[in-house]
Amino acid sequence: MKKLIIIFTILMSIVPTFAFDLENNTEFENCVSIRAPAVSVTDEGYVGAAVDIDVKVSDGEGHAYMDTLPLTDIDMQGSARIASKVAFDICGIDQESHDVYYIIRSDVPTVGGPSAGAVLTVATIAAINNWTLNKNVMMTGMIGPDGTIGPVGGIIEKINVGAEQNVDYFLIPYGQQYQIDENNNSVDCIEYGQNLGIKVVEVSNIYDVVYYFTNHDISTDYKKNPIIDGKYNEIMEKLSEVTLENAKKSLEETEKLDLSKLNSSEKEEFEEDLKTASNLVYLGNELHSNEKYYTATSRSFNSLIIFETLQSKYNYKDNESIKNYLLDVNESISEKKDALSNVTLTKNNIEYVFSAKSRVYEASELMDEAFYQYDEGNLSSAIEYAAYAKLRAETGIWWLELAPEEENPEKIDEKDLKYLAREYLDNSEIVVVYTSTVLSEELASYPMSQIDDSIDLYNKKEYLLSMSKSIDAYVYSTMFLEYTTDVDYLSNLAQKKINKAENCMLNTENNSEYIPVSALSYFEYAENLDDKYSKILYFKYSIAYAQMNMDVLKEFDSSAFNYNEESAFCEISKNSDNSNFGFDYKTCFINITYLITGLLSGFLIGMWYRKNN
Repeated sequence: MKKLIIIFTILMSIVPTFAFDLENNTEFENCVSIRAPAVSVTDEGYVGAAVDIDVKVSDGEGHAYMDTLPLTDIDMQGSARIASKVAFDICGIDQESHDVYYIIRSDVPTVGGPSAGAVLTVATIAAINNWTLNKNVMMTGMIGPDGTIGPVGGIIEKINVGAEQNVDYFLIPYGQQYQIDENNNSVDCIEYGQNLGIKVVEVSNIYDVVYYFTNHDISTDYKKNPIIDGKYNEIMEKLSEVTLENAKKSLEETEKLDLSKLNSSEKEEFEEDLKTASNLVYLGNELHSNEKYYTATSRSFNSLIIFETLQSKYNYKDNESIKNYLLDVNESISEKKDALSNVTLTKNNIEYVFSAKSRVYEASELMDEAFYQYDEGNLSSAIEYAAYAKLRAETGIWWLELAPEEENPEKIDEKDLKYLAREYLDNSEIVVVYTSTVLSEELASYPMSQIDDSIDLYNKKEYLLSMSKSIDAYVYSTMFLEYTTDVDYLSNLAQKKINKAENCMLNTENNSEYIPVSALSYFEYAENLDDKYSKILYFKYSIAYAQMNMDVLKEFDSSAFNYNEESAFCEISKNSDNSNFGFDYKTCFINITYLITGLLSGFLIGMWYRKNN
C-alpha cells in the first residue's frame, strides 16, 4: 500500500503539471493540410492532378519557407509569399514574429502558375487560427496582395480533380464561369460541375473563401479617423484652389490670343479644344464647391494641359522654336528633380515627397517621348507631350508644398526601404509574368514596361519610385484580368485599408500626423467615376497605396499598427452548423489528462479506504 501511495503522489505532481504546462505553453505552432487541384502535361494533353499541401505557422522572424517535390516553378514561391502576407494582414497578426512553412507534394510534375495562391492563403489563415479545414471543398484561384481572387487557367481539368476527390464544393474566380474547352467550345463550369455532382461557386475575395473552407466569417472593421479626414480635406482644398486658380488664369490668357493668325482648320481645332478646356474649368469649379477636391483638381489639371498645349502650338511654329521649348521644359524638370533630391524624408512628409517624386519622374518620361516625336518629325505630338510634362512636373512641386511644417521631424533613410521595394517588385513581377501569358501583347506591354522601370529605379536606389512602378504594374495587369471584379468589394476594401492606415499609432502622438493622401485621393476619384473599368482601376490604386502606407510605416516602426480596442474591431464568427469541421485536439488531450488523473485518484483512495475497513 505504501508503494501505491508513493506512485499516487508522483502522478499527482507530474500529470497535472504537464497538463497545465501544455495548456499554458506560449510557444506557437499550428499545422493544417489541404489538397489543391493542378494541371499536369501528359501525352494525351493537359489533365488534372491533385497536390497535397501542408502549412505550418510557428513563432519566428517573418520568413516563408517552401519545400516542394517535384520542384515547382518560381511563381509558386512568389504566390506563397503573397499568401503569407495577405493571411497575416487579414488576421491582424504581426507577420514579422512568425515563420510559415509550405510543404507541397504531388505524384506528377504540374504546370507552373499562381493558381494555388488562394489555397495557400486560406490554409495559412486556418493555421494561424488553429482551425480545421473542410475537406469537402476545393478551389483554384490566384491571390492578389489586396485579397482579391484572380483568374487562372485549366479550370475544367481542375473541376475534374474535384470530382475524383469527391468534394461537394469547387470554388473558382469570379467571372470565370464560362471556359473554352479543347474543342474550342464554350463550357458553363457551374453546369459542368452539376453533371459531376459538384457545386461550382464563383468567389471574388479571400473572405468568401475562408467561409467555405472553415465555416468562419472574418470581419475586420476600423473606425474612420475624423481628424485625419478633416486634415485631408483641408490639404486637398488648398491643392484644388491652386489648380483651379491657375486654370482660370490660363483660360483668360488663351481666350485673348489672336486667332486670325491661324488657318481655318487650325482655328477650328483651337476653338474646339478651348471649349473642352473651358468645360473642364467649369466642372472643376462645381466639384470644388461640392467639396470633391481631388476630383476637382484632376479636372482643372486636365484643362491646364489643354491650355498649355494650345498656347505652345500658337507660339511655336518652326522646328527651332519647338526644340527650344522642349529644351526649356526639360531643363525646368531637371531643376525640380535636383530640388527633390535635397528634401529630407520624415515620417510625416514621406507621402508628399513620394507624390512629388512620382509626378516629376513621370514628367521626365514624357519628355523622352516628346524628344522622340520631335526627332520623328511629329512636331504637334512633341508639343503635346512637352506641355503635359511641364504641367505634371509643376504639380509635383505643388504636392511637395502641401507637406506639413515640422518642429522636430523624425528623419528616415530611404535606404531602409530597400527590402520592401524588392518585395513589391518581386510580387508584382510574378503577377505580370503570369498575366502576360493570358493577355494580348498590346495589353501586357504597359505592365511589363513598368516592371522594367521598377527594376531600373531599384538599381538606382530610388526605392519609393520603384515601389510606385511596381504598384502600377500590378494594378494594370490585374485590372485587365479582373474586369468582372465585384466593384462593391473593392470599394469596401479600400475604405477598410484607408481607415486602418488613418488609425496608425503615429496619429495618436503629439505634433505628429500621417495622412494617407494618395489612397484617399484615389478613393474619392473612383467614387466620382461612372465607368466601371475606371472605378476598378482607381479603387485598386487606393487599396495598393493604403497598403504601401502601412508597409512603409512598419519598416520604421514595428508598433505603428498596434491598435487599441477603440480604433479596431475584428470579429470572427462561427456558423452554428459546423458538423463538417474538426475539433481542438489540444484541448481534448488536456481534458483527457485531467480525467485520467481524477480516475487514478479515485481508484487509489478507494483502495486505501477498503484496506482500512
